[in-house]
Amino acid sequence: MSAYATVGAAVLLATGVAASVSAVTAHIVLERVPRTGSVRLAELTADYMARAAREHGDRDEAVEAARDWGKRLDEALVRTAARRHVVLLPARAVAAGAEDFTAEVKAAMRALAREHELRASQEAKR
Repeated sequence: MSAYATVGAAVLLATGVAASVSAVTAHIVLERVPRTGSVRLAELTADYMARAAREHGDRDEAVEAARDWGKRLDEALVRTAARRHVVLLPARAVAAGAEDFTAEVKAAMRALAREHELRASQEAKR
């Protein structure tokens, strides 16, 4: 085999290996990059405020309920973002093209409320 053929074979082999490594690296990196999603936080907050105004007459009770709601919202956002591998932004911060996860966040908040009620009832029985 001539020197040129050997160099050519080495260049082709190196190019093939580099392409394979690049393809695998791109696949791994792109698989881990989160997408952008949106949540209509203003809508969630307005819904809560309207409901809270009807249900809570006592100021201290309203403050405690708002604190609990905020904790559930935060946990629902974290769970949804982790489960769906997305970065969640307020809908007003996204111009277009992001999937809306508001319904999923609402469902997660309802599930968290049920978990909280279950824990509270179990603690009350003790």
